[in-house]
Amino acid sequence: MTTDRYDAVIVGGGHNGLVSAFYLARAGLRVCVLERRELVGGACTTEEFAPGFKASPGAYVLSMLRPAIWSDLRLRERGLVVDAATPSLNLYPDGSHLFLHGDAAEASEEIARFSKRDARRYPAFEERLATLAEAILPVFDRTPPDPRALRMRELPDLAWFARLGMRNRKLLGELSFLFTTSIAQYLDGWFESDELKSALGWEGISNTLSGSKAFGTAYVLLHDHASGVGQQNWGFVRGGMGEVTRLLAEAATEHGALIRTDAEVERILVRGGRATGVVLAGSGEEIGSDLVISNADPKRTLLGLVGERELPHEVVGAIRAYRTEGASMKINLGVDELPRLAGFEGADTAGSQQPYHRALVQLTKPLGDLDLDQAQARAGRPAPEPHVELCVPSVLDPSLAPEGSHVVTIGVRSQPYTLAEGTWDERKEAIADDVIARVGGSFPNLPRSVRHREVLSPLDLERRLSLTGGHHMHGDMSPDQLLFLRPIRGYGSYRSPIDGLYLCGAGTHPGGGVTGANGRNCAARVLRDGRRSRGVRV
Repeated sequence: MTTDRYDAVIVGGGHNGLVSAFYLARAGLRVCVLERRELVGGACTTEEFAPGFKASPGAYVLSMLRPAIWSDLRLRERGLVVDAATPSLNLYPDGSHLFLHGDAAEASEEIARFSKRDARRYPAFEERLATLAEAILPVFDRTPPDPRALRMRELPDLAWFARLGMRNRKLLGELSFLFTTSIAQYLDGWFESDELKSALGWEGISNTLSGSKAFGTAYVLLHDHASGVGQQNWGFVRGGMGEVTRLLAEAATEHGALIRTDAEVERILVRGGRATGVVLAGSGEEIGSDLVISNADPKRTLLGLVGERELPHEVVGAIRAYRTEGASMKINLGVDELPRLAGFEGADTAGSQQPYHRALVQLTKPLGDLDLDQAQARAGRPAPEPHVELCVPSVLDPSLAPEGSHVVTIGVRSQPYTLAEGTWDERKEAIADDVIARVGGSFPNLPRSVRHREVLSPLDLERRLSLTGGHHMHGDMSPDQLLFLRPIRGYGSYRSPIDGLYLCGAGTHPGGGVTGANGRNCAARVLRDGRRSRGVRV
């Protein structure tokens, strides 16, 4: 039963799907967004996990939302407020700590306690990475052209990239090295302190099962530093991450987009090699459209919603091989007092707020030890004492917890989606117990202050947020899965093997993070293609 037709149907109301909906609706298309859950947002939501306690099951810090999206969707005027987070406090097994301040001079004073040589080099390191990040940042806002493209219509994109390369030709050697080398090798070339190298390098392996010596892991340094170039804010969203997607939805709706929740897409209809609409789960309702844009990850879209029979054999094989093995679990805690750090210098009495309460706190260790944790995870064994990231967003936004209480969010790394023994449903609570006990070694009052908790294993993240493998980024951010190779060779332009079906999620260029670039770039591609072949008016 076909109920209606639209110019474009968007599968999934995550942030990229909502951004695409805005730009397509603004261009005059009749757009319908179909969201499986009862609320929009995908991995960018604010949800109550216990009475009065709210947190995100996915992203919990905003850092890379593109300036054009801030401007075009008037997010600041709509009331989006981001409270700046204090940079990371890194805690080590021997009881030492390193506070990486945002100011390079202050950070260097901290680093000097571990290595005076590293302290002298750190400002130059930060400046160099900022320069490299600024050089590549324009690429985030463009469709990456396939170098093999032979069609005339692709030549302007190739020419643009060639001009960008010429402008930055003095940096090309170092950029190429960063894209291909390991995080360990790159940092070894700059620093000698294990503490500093782990503080800078853990992010390079946090969303994968790779070790720090794996080729290509250094790129994440560049991706993260791009978050500090020309951005509106970096920190915690007031009202939680769901406020971002609520306002994106508001902007899209104002331009005429229809957003339907509790509307799970069971299948993308394909006839004669092209998309013709979707079928909803349960009701069997068909919604027709010559344009289908999927915010779901590439595996879920192509192997699940489309089906292998509609795809070329080589595409099926490549998408199956696309790496989406999640490597982390999430714990949200409702506590009745602020966590207090043992041995922290300065006054730290119950209820008093300290700089580390506004920071991202890392319980970490040298990269070599993190590599051992990752090796265990690759073998299907959750690391028993893994890297842990902790923050207290309710310090900056009291609306997230009842008065006098707080929300503590914990990210746990080296936790593989595929287990060698048992199931996640059987094991997750015991693993969470161990994590909280370990965090209690640094924050002694935390374990006894916990009143509520939510434990989300990689399997839970897959079930709840439709993330294949529980992967936050819709796939590893490695050089063979970036730019025109993301998600697979030949399909890095947001187009799919099915005519009229496009991808706009984090499994496309420029990858994961709450950037909105994927959705904006995809909409631009759809409109350009439509202008050429379908008479769509822009």
